[in-house]
Order: sequence, then C-alpha cells, then structure tokens
Amino acid sequence: MTESLLAKLGDLNFTAEEQDAVVVVLESVAIPAEDFACSLVGRVLSSGPLDGGRVARLFRTIWKDDKVQTITEINPNFFLIAFASSSNSDNILKRGPWDFQKHWFALEPADPACTIHGYAFRYMCIWVRIHNIPLSLMTEALARTLGACVGKVVITDTRLEDGNMGEFLRVRVSLDTTKPLRRCVTLSRSNAKAILCPLQYERIPIFCHGCGLIGHTDTYQGHLIE
Repeated sequence: MTESLLAKLGDLNFTAEEQDAVVVVLESVAIPAEDFACSLVGRVLSSGPLDGGRVARLFRTIWKDDKVQTITEINPNFFLIAFASSSNSDNILKRGPWDFQKHWFALEPADPACTIHGYAFRYMCIWVRIHNIPLSLMTEALARTLGACVGKVVITDTRLEDGNMGEFLRVRVSLDTTKPLRRCVTLSRSNAKAILCPLQYERIPIFCHGCGLIGHTDTYQGHLIE
C-alpha cells in the first residue's frame, strides 16, 4: 500500500504548504536506537501474504523462546524480531538461510533510521558445494578462489586434516539474490583440459529454474540439496 501511494505521489506537483518540512527533535519522539540493537527485520519472499501468526509460532519454536522476545508482523510477510541479546541475533544470521514453506525468510539487522520499504533483502549467506575437483586441488585456497566466483566468501569448510576437503569443496558465500543462481564454475588449468565443476546449494529456498532467481515457485531439484 505504502509503495503504491509513494509511486502516485511521485507524479504530482506539491503546494508550498505540502513541501514545508516538519522539524522535530528526534530524541523527543523516537524509540531509542539501543532498543533495536538486538533486533532483526525479516521478510518472507512469497508472491502472496502468508499466515503471520504461523510464521511467528514456527520460528519461536525453532529459535527458542528464551532467546526470542517478540516476533511482530508489522506488514504482510514483514516482521520485526527482538532477541534477548545481540549474540542471539548474530547467531541466527550465521545459521541461515531460513525459509518458511520453502520461501526464503530473508533477515537483516534492524536499522532504526530505515523505513520498512528501505530494506533490500538482497544478500543471502549460504553454503555451496563445488564438485568435480582434481584431488591435487582439493584445498582451501581453491575453495576461496572458486567461491569468489559465486559470491563474497565468508568462510571455508576444511572437514578433513591437512587442508583436504574430501569429496567436494565447501564454502559459505554471501550471494547476490538479484542475480541468477550460478550452476557451475569452469576450472581452467595450464596445459590441461578445462573442467566443469557443478555447484550445489545447501538449504536453498524456492527458485526458478527458468531464470535462476530466488523467489519463484517453479522449483527444480537438479542441483539442490534438501
């Protein structure tokens, strides 16, 4: 509703009275910024409104009542979540991505200066598995190099000793969800044939196989991990 109203206002000419700014002393009317220090905002990326009560009850159960103070739906599919401590909210961000009925529940730290329409919910942190790597190249260094082709590298997973990654390389990246999901990376080696390295995304929400973007209901299981 607010977005459509703002769009309509953009086509109008305003009177001098309408353009007079209302000057306020923020400290006198604003909720203290520290009240948001342990809070996140979240939006379930669904094409239609969901049952906000069910969303709140589910994540209260998953995230534990002693760590979650309130989950409030302040707009359809948009929630303000207050935690008992900043370590609780940080931990929830690190454990993502989260989903509700396979729809991505995007989360960001609450910004007291931002309106509910100012959050982009653009980046998703997710674990990616990179397959078909030669045994001699199963290293953390290559995981970082190839992971950077998918998104901003957050951390790599060295599951075995001596830097050996086992069957596949595994790296956690911050993924730009406005771009199609990448399906592979091509590994080029000097004096050797290039290798196609398929990607698998762990706990990936609904996405469209046609355009590769997250948020559509047309799912494809060919390179997902449930």
